[in-house]
Amino acid sequence: MRKYRWYIIVLILVLIGGYFAFGRGNGSEEETLTITPKDFVKEVSVSGKVTAVNDVDLSFTEAGRVASLPVKVGDKVFAGQTLASLDSSTLQSELRVAEASLARKRAENKNLAVNLDEIEKEQETLVNNAYRKLLSDSLTAVPSASDSSVTPPIITGLYTGLEGRYKFRVKQESSGNVDNYELLTFELERTGPLEILDNEPTALGTHGLFVSFSDDLPDYNETSWYVTIPNTKSSSYLANYQAYEEAKRTRDREIASASAELKETDLESTVAEADIRSAEAEVARVKADIAERLIRAPFTGIITSLDLEIGEIASANTPAISMISADTLRIESFIPEIHVPFVKLGDPAVITLDAYGEEVHFSAKVVSLDPAETIRDGVSTYRAILEFTTPDERVKSGMTANVTITAEKKTGIISIPQNLVITRDGQKFVLVKEGEERIERVVTVGNISSFGEIEILSGLSAGDIVYAR
Repeated sequence: MRKYRWYIIVLILVLIGGYFAFGRGNGSEEETLTITPKDFVKEVSVSGKVTAVNDVDLSFTEAGRVASLPVKVGDKVFAGQTLASLDSSTLQSELRVAEASLARKRAENKNLAVNLDEIEKEQETLVNNAYRKLLSDSLTAVPSASDSSVTPPIITGLYTGLEGRYKFRVKQESSGNVDNYELLTFELERTGPLEILDNEPTALGTHGLFVSFSDDLPDYNETSWYVTIPNTKSSSYLANYQAYEEAKRTRDREIASASAELKETDLESTVAEADIRSAEAEVARVKADIAERLIRAPFTGIITSLDLEIGEIASANTPAISMISADTLRIESFIPEIHVPFVKLGDPAVITLDAYGEEVHFSAKVVSLDPAETIRDGVSTYRAILEFTTPDERVKSGMTANVTITAEKKTGIISIPQNLVITRDGQKFVLVKEGEERIERVVTVGNISSFGEIEILSGLSAGDIVYAR
């Protein structure tokens, strides 16, 4: 029993000693923080959506039968390119009649000796125009290989050469640059090699024709194509041929009529000028009617939707073709009003896209901020637009984005955890250690960082020791 009592006494003494050596000493020692200047960052995090700078739905202004549809969904098209057209053969005939009438009336208002020369020139111009249309309309590139699977290149332009056939070939640049391709032409003209442009049509020879490619250029490597001029197999060939023959007959009649009237008295100038204005108005009217039967690309972009088929009757003012701009993408986001004071134009941002996860970052910057609010789910928000600083083919319109805007970033700033600041009687204090004393020091504070630290504008310096309450 004495032995056990001795063990108990020793254990009690050890516990008492441990209390005074460790427990009591630690309890009396308070946690402190030594002030060190560091970076101060204010961030605003919001969600957003990738959108195209230009996004448009196109429609005809007149109803009619679809005559041509040279594009498909996914095609890259160029500003001004014809995307679809309605049948306008009747209007084309009316235009040629109106132009001939205008030419005649203009000639009648001049000296008859000069009148004959002008009529001859104007009628020859009309004949030449009809001939060039006959040669240029509906030109088609036909592959030399019967098993070709790529989309035929698009032929555009007004041809000014002779009838015949072009042959052209696409090949990778001889220097071995895998991104560059060349075009060589044969038969009607032998030219090349000519570098194929990736942002606009490439000249096919030197007589006004151009070629552009719908699929990726590597798909056309080492392919050959033929373009027959005129395209006698097109649906418009017969109408164009008849128009050309009619232009020649009109030319002969007008020249003969002007020759017969060479010695007759000219019309009074006021009457002639009125006739000319009337004829000009008729030409403008017919051209406007023809333009209303065309859909042209308002900018360079990508076809995203196509609700047309050749031969069907298209309705007026009904969206038929949709397209977005090809290159520039942006992010649309809505910033809650509590964060708006911190965001300004030019602020950098880091973007992550749900499609690629949080590990893949894209850089952007704020380019606009709406001055008026947009109510979303009952909360006032302000629409912000951010643009990617570097184009990236991985980014697609419609993707969901997570946006972190760096609204403010400063270096060498004194800041402390926000909960260390004491507010009393309208003043801010911090508990500071001076020697062995504990004092309250008045401080002036600034913004709060994204990490919960508050900026100290005055009252603390580097090396000061503050108590963590």
